[in-house]
Formats: sequence, structure tokens, C-alpha cells
Amino acid sequence: MEVYKLDTLMEETRQLASKYRDATGQPLPVSHDLACYDAIRYLNLKSPEKPEASVDAIGPDVLGGQKFQIKGRVQFSNLKGKQQRIGQLNLDGIWDICLLVLLNEAYQAEEILAADKETIQEAIGDKKVNKRGAMTVSQFRIVAETIWEAEEYNLNQQDD
Repeated sequence: MEVYKLDTLMEETRQLASKYRDATGQPLPVSHDLACYDAIRYLNLKSPEKPEASVDAIGPDVLGGQKFQIKGRVQFSNLKGKQQRIGQLNLDGIWDICLLVLLNEAYQAEEILAADKETIQEAIGDKKVNKRGAMTVSQFRIVAETIWEAEEYNLNQQDD
């Protein structure tokens, strides 16, 4: 049995998902897994030791052990201008900050946005239609801040 490195498997997943979409026009449902992997890797977060409802990562000591819910969204060029929704936010979960990892058509991380739970709850309000924590990418952008960008990361990697 061949043992694979996680980095290699995730890169192959990106390539396969991109090829699958090119061939079928349909996305493979892997954006959440890739988003979690990228957020943990680029932001130096940790995977929780024990599964907790809607907690995908835990901050290092610098972040005081804050808990993160991670969402991913692939930004396809043929959908530009359309209201793309992010996955349902579990507002009852025990997370502190929600991260939205925006992936390009090649399933590569382009940007990571962050918003705290209170800010998101205020933005969603208590409208009955939003009881499930539904938000569009553009709504999330309004209340969030960019905490990571691929261009900056790639420049820093070249300096090393």
C-alpha cells in the first residue's frame, strides 16, 4: 500500500476537481475540505483534537485558542455577478470566527476573509428566511476583513 503525503493528495484533488468541472460543467463537492486544509495551512491553525459541532480549526496561542468555522466557495468566472451563497452557517455552534476561503477555478485559494460570530449574527438578523444562517459571498465581504491573499503569500514565499 502506497502512503501519500497530504499536500500531494490535496493538489491532486484540486486538479481532478478542475478537470471534472471542465468535462461535466458540474463542480465536485470538495471545496469545504480544500478550504479547511488551506486555512489551517496558511493561517497556522490546528485541527481540533476532538470533533466539535461546526468547529473546523482552533487558533494557536497567539489567537487565544479561538474556534473557527470554515467555509469555502469556488469563484467560477461564468457565475461572476450572480449572488453566490456560502454554505449554511451554524449560528448555534461554539465557534468564534468564521473564515471564508475563496478558491479560483483551479480550486486554489485566492483569499481568506474573516468575520466574528457577533458581526455575522447582526448582519443576518433574525429574519425568518435567514434562520439557517444563509449569506451570499458579497454579504460576507461587507462584514468581513481580508486576512490572507494569495498574491502576498506567493511574494513572501519567493523572499524566503
